[in-house]
Amino acid sequence: MKSSSIILTFLSLMFPLQSIFAEEHQTAKPMSLNDCLIYARTHAHSNRINRLETDMAKANKHLGVSDLMPYLGFGSNGSLSFGRNIDPETNTYDNKKTLGTGFGLEMSLPLFDGLVRINNLKALKAAELRKQKAQLVEEDRVSLEVIKDFYNISYCSSMVEQMQRQLQRDSTDLEAAKRSFKLGTKSGADVAELEAIVAADQFELVNQKNLMKKAQLSLRTAMGMPETDSALNIATDFGYLPSSDELRVLPEIEEAEMAVKEDAMYLRAAKGGYSPKISFGAGISTSYYRMLGVKADFPSFSRQFRDNMGEYFSLSFSLPIFDGLATANRVEKASIQLRESKLRLEQTRYQLNQSAEEARLDHEAAIEELTAASRRLEAEQIAYKAMRKKYELGAVSALDLYTSSSKLAVAEANLVGKRIQRAISEITLRYYQGYPLIND
Repeated sequence: MKSSSIILTFLSLMFPLQSIFAEEHQTAKPMSLNDCLIYARTHAHSNRINRLETDMAKANKHLGVSDLMPYLGFGSNGSLSFGRNIDPETNTYDNKKTLGTGFGLEMSLPLFDGLVRINNLKALKAAELRKQKAQLVEEDRVSLEVIKDFYNISYCSSMVEQMQRQLQRDSTDLEAAKRSFKLGTKSGADVAELEAIVAADQFELVNQKNLMKKAQLSLRTAMGMPETDSALNIATDFGYLPSSDELRVLPEIEEAEMAVKEDAMYLRAAKGGYSPKISFGAGISTSYYRMLGVKADFPSFSRQFRDNMGEYFSLSFSLPIFDGLATANRVEKASIQLRESKLRLEQTRYQLNQSAEEARLDHEAAIEELTAASRRLEAEQIAYKAMRKKYELGAVSALDLYTSSSKLAVAEANLVGKRIQRAISEITLRYYQGYPLIND
């Protein structure tokens, strides 16, 4: 019994520890670009606000549906009269107290209103679809921002690593120069130059680390991720491309098309104000009457409720003749709004075509610039190796070596930047071609 209880206690202690270790491992797992995009789609504040606006448009559509439904209502009233009143039996004045109640159930149904309600409902359905497309537009905008911030972190991380290597290299040269100074082969000026170079490297390393923190903060903000003290761990991926080959229409165009459809329905609804209106009504009603303080037999409530029961049906017709030009002004306003929506659709298509062409040119330029940056890095590496051999032989000063090293660092940074620029331009170009941004 004791051994089994010990085993159970041990297992109960181990399983929570394993879950904790698993959670830490999961938390420490680097986030890929696709992971960041999926997280931003769900948690970014602007995306969450747009989802609420889509829900609001859906609720408005439900209100439009309710306008087509019949109205059914129950009403009741009661009165207690004092002083001089008219006796309903004799139609003469008396001073009796009377109690009267009435009950009614009524129903009304619009039969025809120039299709105003139906066209308003179609407009609300189009508005809901437009909000859904606007939500996709905002999600794409956030995704493109996340992509740029993600690669900015990759660039800053490369710069930090590069500065750490350069600081380590210059620190090693400084220690060697100090030993050579003690041996008399290096002058104090050489040591002072290297000390200044190391100090400059330390300053630049601090600056790059600060830029790294700002880049991580910018990515967290774009993703809607809570602020924590721990650094954001990402997995650099310069070759990210969505795997889906299914093309789609850009949501900006779909949103503009839905806006045109919505305004067209509102224009039809406005023109329906010229049409006659026909409605149907029906109901039942009953009442109860009693004099207070009078010794008389009045029918019971149930009997009066049954005997006084009445039904009615009604059919109403109205034709607008003059309403102060309110309908004409509503039609004119809806017509102007429709023309504006059509013009916005044309503008959206024009701007997207222009953006697609710019993305194509940027992508072609990024490929050429990446090739040139790679050749420049190879040349700077050869030049630095030659300069370092001259420095070791004492043919050049530490400042000459630092100048060559700086050129090499600039070439390395330029290559990383061009590689990132090529990755972003390719993703952007594919987006304007109709490819999605996220791998679901």
